[in-house]
Amino acid sequence: MTGTSSPPTRDLSHAHQSRLLLLAGGASVATAVLLILAKLVAWYMSDSVAVLASLVDSLMDSLASLVNLIAIRYALEPPDDEHRFGHGKAEALAGLGQSVLIAGSSLFLLREGIDKLANPRALEAVDVSIVVMVFSIVMTLLLLTLQKYVVRKTRSTAIEADSLHYLSDLAVNGGIILALVAAQAGYLWVDGATGIIVAVFILRAAWQIGHEAAQLLLDREIPGDVREVIHAIVAEHPDALGFHDLRTRQSGRTQFIQLHLDMDQNMRLFEAHALAESVEQKIRARYPMADVIIHEDPVAVSPHVPVDRAGGGEQDDD
Repeated sequence: MTGTSSPPTRDLSHAHQSRLLLLAGGASVATAVLLILAKLVAWYMSDSVAVLASLVDSLMDSLASLVNLIAIRYALEPPDDEHRFGHGKAEALAGLGQSVLIAGSSLFLLREGIDKLANPRALEAVDVSIVVMVFSIVMTLLLLTLQKYVVRKTRSTAIEADSLHYLSDLAVNGGIILALVAAQAGYLWVDGATGIIVAVFILRAAWQIGHEAAQLLLDREIPGDVREVIHAIVAEHPDALGFHDLRTRQSGRTQFIQLHLDMDQNMRLFEAHALAESVEQKIRARYPMADVIIHEDPVAVSPHVPVDRAGGGEQDDD
């Protein structure tokens, strides 16, 4: 789940975004199943631990993608009486589950790689295995193209996490092709060594996915220039004296932004409300998927003392 504060495309409706998310989730599952079948044949014919590494990676991809699809469907459910903030954190939970599955597969591959390195064996049907790996690279590239488009339009953490380990598959499959060529040339130890390298690579991907998912579940601040953007928005209003207690977090595709807006204590109620509404609308224009809450704070203003509007970003209530 890499994080970014860039907003999804504004002209996409919720229904359109939902269709894109389900399309990406379904395509991921279908691609993983297709690659499993192809790699199963290649591994059976070649007895290569490098191909086995790719097969296990695809098995984990299919399980992770299936978990992703289920989580996406649940996360798209609207808020209800028991989940007033929606179901967006289901995506982060899916990412955490993916990391556990992927880490488990990496440990299995590490064991197989060490065994093959200690006991190298000649490979069979290397040409077939290479063709399967090239096919895997092509299918993965097509899927990544779709996922990149969907992430850009929806900022889905689940699809972003899914694309992360498919992106790692490109390097994995390329390395396996080199290992197969080397083994065919008589360097049998390369097959086992490649399995070990792939295992470490997969374990690193599991850590990245798990860390990002955990940060989302722990309500980490939205990364990026959120504070600078909001400061600029508040500064555009001459009646806004500053802001403080800015809090942000993300749940699925929804960003939650809360702040206290300082204004003249002598301002009339409807004027204060209009000011807060204007600031809120401009924040929503910058972050279309945001849920914005603004608390209006009265401030005593002396006509002889200029207000330090730039210093309101971090001050405390007292």
